[in-house]
Amino acid sequence: MSHFATPFIVINLGCEMIYVIDQRLKTQRVPLDKSERVLTDIVSVLLHPKLLDELFIPQPAATHAVIKQLLQDISATSIMKLDSYSMGKLWDLMTMIFKWQLSVATNQNIFDISRRHLRSVATLMPEYFSRDIFDNALKKIDIIAQKFAEDDYNCLYSALIIWFSEYHTKISVLLRLGLQKKDGTFCLPYTLNPNFLKKLGENIYKYDNTKKREDEYCPDTSEVNCLLASIESTPNISKVIKLKLPIEFGNENIENKILKINKNIEYKNITALKKNNNKNGDLTYTVNTLKSPQEDLLEMLKE
Repeated sequence: MSHFATPFIVINLGCEMIYVIDQRLKTQRVPLDKSERVLTDIVSVLLHPKLLDELFIPQPAATHAVIKQLLQDISATSIMKLDSYSMGKLWDLMTMIFKWQLSVATNQNIFDISRRHLRSVATLMPEYFSRDIFDNALKKIDIIAQKFAEDDYNCLYSALIIWFSEYHTKISVLLRLGLQKKDGTFCLPYTLNPNFLKKLGENIYKYDNTKKREDEYCPDTSEVNCLLASIESTPNISKVIKLKLPIEFGNENIENKILKINKNIEYKNITALKKNNNKNGDLTYTVNTLKSPQEDLLEMLKE
């Protein structure tokens, strides 16, 4: 069993989570300032150097429950809040789409998929968000890729296949795109549109332009639409994020099993204005400007 499965599970599932959240923010027409804040909050923690340093320590693969809780905790660091139902749907999307990518990756390896995930998420971020956090994550993947022999890679690939083997959920977007069969199994690579196979790890939702009102295969066609039921109108009070480490590292001191991350991104109060007369009847929100990304990153790295 590979001792480097955990970081690849967290990074790739985390990026798939960002794709879904970005899709839903756009579908709900959430104001740009709030959408950007959701994305920057989550990515700042998901790819924080302190968290990645812990994840890339050689360790047995973390359990499904631990990874799910970790990603749920990361998603909760933003002003967006997911209930248990929404998190369950989000988990199904993340796990099944990454499992599909692994199952059809005949000419691309896990490192390629992981790099593409990171670079695609970087394109979703606002211009002021520093790319250094992505460069750091990519560098860690490159170091592993350079050190791995063929046997090491095969061990990593097998560990990931085994980890995802228990997931068999039918996903509407995969069904619509002809990537999954009615029985929940995946279509063989040679039967698929080559465009889907060229760049595994990119945002698959950009291809999903043929949504049906009703899906004869899957009673619930709103995996994305059911998400993001609540976006808070007040900022998080605490800037220090506490994440439970996926693995205890054999340390009996409970306090050392909690990773504290200081986001150091200062947002001023979000002011909810009176209801306007737009056709959607939405509230209008105004947010003051962030500190510069360079200042944010420097403070983040000092922590």
